[in-house]
Amino acid sequence: MDQIIGNLIVRLEVIDSTNNYAKQQIMENELAEGTVFLTYEQTSGRGQQKNAWESEPRQNLLFSIVLCPDFIEMRRQFQLSKVISLGIYSAINKYVSGVKIKWPNDIYVGDRKLCGILIENSVMNGVLNNSIVGIGLNINQTVFRSDAPNPVSLKMLTNQHYACEVILTEVLSEIDKYYCMLRDGLDERIDREFLTALYRLNEMHLYKSEDELFEGQIIGVNEIGQLLIWKKDGKVLEFHFKEVEFLQL
Repeated sequence: MDQIIGNLIVRLEVIDSTNNYAKQQIMENELAEGTVFLTYEQTSGRGQQKNAWESEPRQNLLFSIVLCPDFIEMRRQFQLSKVISLGIYSAINKYVSGVKIKWPNDIYVGDRKLCGILIENSVMNGVLNNSIVGIGLNINQTVFRSDAPNPVSLKMLTNQHYACEVILTEVLSEIDKYYCMLRDGLDERIDREFLTALYRLNEMHLYKSEDELFEGQIIGVNEIGQLLIWKKDGKVLEFHFKEVEFLQL
C-alpha cells in the first residue's frame, strides 16, 4: 500500500500557525489527503485550549497534516488521536528510552513534554469530513523561555544534534502506518498499543479534579476518549479533557 501521509510537503519559511494555514488552504484549494504543511518559524503556534507553543526558528519540527478520515464516526474520533500519538511515539522510541503518551495526546519522556498535538476535526453527516493534525516536536532547542512547566527536546535528552528532515520522514511514515491500520479496522491492536504506551498506566499518582485532590491509578481510556482513573475506594472516575490535572507527588 502506498504511503498516504507526506507525499506532498509544502515548506514555508514563516507563518502564524500551520493549522491556521492548512485550514485556509482547505477552503481555497482541493488538497490531496496526507498533504503536510511545514514551517521553519511559527509566530503564533497553538496548543490545546488556546495555549501557545514555543519554538525557536529551524530548531524543531512544526507541521500540520491534512486528513480525510470519513471512515471514522464522530463518537470514535479519539481513535484518530490514538494513531497520531502512536505514530510519533513509535518514531521517537528509536532515539530515546522512556517515551510515553500522556493522555490525551502529548508525547512525554519521563515527566517532561517532548511533543504536543492539536487535532481540529470537521464533521459532516456524523463522520469526520476532514481533520487538521498540528504537531510540534522539540528536536534541537535547548532553552525554553515560556512558562510551559516541563518542556524538553531530543537534544537535551541525548546531547546530540539531529537532522529535522530525517526525523520528519520517520514520523510521517509511522503516522501513516497507524493511520492505515485504523482505516483497515485494526482498532483492537491500536487500543492495545495505546494502552501499553500510556503515561502513568497502573501507577498510583496524585490528581486534582475541581477542588478535590485524590490518589488514583490510570487504568485506560474509554470509547469516547475519557480517561479512566481508579480510586482507592473502588470507584472508577471518567474525565474529559481539562477535567483532571496531573500532579507530582
